[in-house]
Amino acid sequence: MPNQDLTLQGTLDILYNNLKTGLLGTGVAATAASLLLFAHSRNSTIGIWWLLMIGLLSWRGYDLRCWNSLKTKREKYRPQRFRRFARFAIATALLWSLFSLWFGIGSDAEQLIIILTTLAAIAAGVTNALSSNKTLIISYIVLCLLPFSLWFLWQGGEQVIFGYLGIVFTGLLSFSARNSHLFTLESIRLRREHEHLLANLETEVLMRTKELSYLSDIEPLTGLYNRRRFIEITAELTEVSRRNQLKLALVMIDLVGLKSINDGLGHEVGDEFLREIAERLRLLTHEPAICCRWGGDEFLIAIPITDEALYHFVDQVQQSISQPFRLQENALRLSANIGVSLYPDHGQDISQLINLADLALYGNIEKAGKQGFTVYDSQIAGKYRRKSMLRTRLEQAISRQELRLVYQPIIQLHATQQNYYEVLLRWTLDGTPVTPDEFIPLAEQTGLINPIGYWVLEQACLTISHSIKLGQPLQLAVNVSALQFQQNEFVPDLLALLDKHQIPAALLQIEITESVFTVDKNILIDKTNQLRDTGIAIAIDDFGTGYSSLSVINELQVNKVKIDKAFIDKIEDGGMPVLRAIASMSQSMGWEIVAEGVETAAQVEILGQLNIHYMQGYYFSKPVEYSSLFQNL
Repeated sequence: MPNQDLTLQGTLDILYNNLKTGLLGTGVAATAASLLLFAHSRNSTIGIWWLLMIGLLSWRGYDLRCWNSLKTKREKYRPQRFRRFARFAIATALLWSLFSLWFGIGSDAEQLIIILTTLAAIAAGVTNALSSNKTLIISYIVLCLLPFSLWFLWQGGEQVIFGYLGIVFTGLLSFSARNSHLFTLESIRLRREHEHLLANLETEVLMRTKELSYLSDIEPLTGLYNRRRFIEITAELTEVSRRNQLKLALVMIDLVGLKSINDGLGHEVGDEFLREIAERLRLLTHEPAICCRWGGDEFLIAIPITDEALYHFVDQVQQSISQPFRLQENALRLSANIGVSLYPDHGQDISQLINLADLALYGNIEKAGKQGFTVYDSQIAGKYRRKSMLRTRLEQAISRQELRLVYQPIIQLHATQQNYYEVLLRWTLDGTPVTPDEFIPLAEQTGLINPIGYWVLEQACLTISHSIKLGQPLQLAVNVSALQFQQNEFVPDLLALLDKHQIPAALLQIEITESVFTVDKNILIDKTNQLRDTGIAIAIDDFGTGYSSLSVINELQVNKVKIDKAFIDKIEDGGMPVLRAIASMSQSMGWEIVAEGVETAAQVEILGQLNIHYMQGYYFSKPVEYSSLFQNL
């Protein structure tokens, strides 16, 4: 709506909203003045004037009723409406002017005081009632007071004092009316801005939600789908493949040589190479096929396809990847190992098919050399045997004391004492470390995550208890799996551990990833409320990489969010807008922010400029063993 229309709307709203009170006040003033003058002069013509005034006021009351009955803005806020109102107001002022001249001429001093007092009161009253239009309010005041004042000035004599008083009242009230008008204009402007904000708030929130939803679906470095969204869409593609009598191929691509580029030319060049490979794969994967960066130097494609076309497609992928990547005057080349699993030949479950495609990468080398890729078959089942062995040994890992905790410091810049650590789980099997990326998913798949998670929490409590005895209390952050978090006994067990080891709740922080938002919202809020009420801090880990609902996060009233390393890695390579948006949003929500994966001094400086004062990463320290923990304090 144009500004002129909005100003007219504000003006009419104030005029008509004040009209009822103004009519009542004018009616009372007209009646009181008429009675007082009649009592002094016994002039019957006063009654005629009073009937004219009451008739005019009644007409204006009818106009107010008509205005209130209008339903649409187009009907209510038209220039004709303002002109109608102004004519009625001027008519009222003229009737008061008639009152002063008709009954003032030839009157004694006492009657003149009644008239002047009444006019001044009426003029003062309209200062607020008509304040939304300066011309109208000053015209009303001048018409009421000036004719009366000028008449007595012209007459001279003893009653000239009333003329001077009228002139003074006219000037003072006009000045007051100007100030009142300016104040009212500012009020109209503020209300207009407020209404504009409310009108656009829903749209802006929707746009922000869509933007964050997009970011939650996309891997930030390459712009391809992230794991979660890829799995969701791939599950839908199984039905597309079945309906069209096609196979659904899961094509896992492992880039060969990227590590050498990272080590020799730097991660910035490696990241640029990844973006280039992502763009090449995007051009090959036409709908309904989709592509994602699965992690590190791995990409994954899901494509409905025939057996015959599969070979041609993988050959295209190999040729595209092997095309030289030009960097200044150098031409760099990569190759790729490719593993394939097929739906429904190798299984029905998408996660299982992805694992099989991953295993196929390390399949029969001779077979891969002949056809350029490896399709999962029984010869690759040995890879599964390791997983089966790991599942079995994982059941005994706690009793065999194969699990241990390490501690990575979370640094608060400019703090004199650093006593804040994240607890990380490690497993050594027969003298060989097993990575968390390998055994944590196995623990979740088998349900072992609950006893292992409980063991981690108890060990963390023991560490805090020991630190308190040493007079160096530690604050530890413990990662909790979404599966563990949704167990009914999780909160009671955790509170029991705090009580058992006499641990202040403020020294323990629970970190949950965005995958926990798949839990029922009410259950999630209830659990976090119980933890927060005891003083346990809640942090959202890997913020921005998975699915999250801002409305739910806000209801959880989390204490911290941890920005994932993927965003920190991009900090010097075009990733600042996203990082700044996450930091700004987190700070506006009142969340403390921890930046993960900080590896360079430049990153520390930039993060500090963004008011991110908690940082964690190899720049400060690798995870330390328990035996070295208290030496580092």
